[in-house]
Amino acid sequence: MTPHRLDVSRETRAKLEHFVSLLLQENECQNLISRASAEQVWERHILDSAQLLDHAPANADWLDIGSGPGLPGMVLAILGVRCITMAEPRRLRTDFLERSMRELGVENARVVTGKVEQVDGRFDVITARAVASLDRLFALSARLCAPEGRWVLPKGRSAAKELEEARSTWQGSFRLEPSRTDPDARILVASAVKRKAGRG
Repeated sequence: MTPHRLDVSRETRAKLEHFVSLLLQENECQNLISRASAEQVWERHILDSAQLLDHAPANADWLDIGSGPGLPGMVLAILGVRCITMAEPRRLRTDFLERSMRELGVENARVVTGKVEQVDGRFDVITARAVASLDRLFALSARLCAPEGRWVLPKGRSAAKELEEARSTWQGSFRLEPSRTDPDARILVASAVKRKAGRG
């Protein structure tokens, strides 16, 4: 398994490889990723996380909701985003994130052990991977998005359906972008999102 298709420096490549090693090792102790996806960890998790930078700037403050084992948060930190906050309620997972940050020398990330409701601040980019429906994600994070900020949300094959459902409550600029790792999956990029009048 190698980080093919990623145009990065040797130092960054080495850090990604080290992170993958830590992830797979920790996966033997706690269920971070499925065994099936562990066999395709670069395609299913690393490249899938890295492609989010196609849709938002690295020179920005990011929030990763429900970061789990750092997907996409740790990958984005290694790839050099300015700063990323990883919010994850499960202590075992945030312990793993903090250990990984120390071992990899990652200084452009911080960990919040708790739900997104416990996060404060404003962020330029908000992402979340396999956390909640689009409608729920907007409800949880609208207060955290900077005025010119955006959401970049890998939504898999349910993206169009989720967007259609969310439009009944939310308005804004929405577009669905193809995933580079799954021809049937989509990434939702949203901005200027606000709740429609009379919708709570």
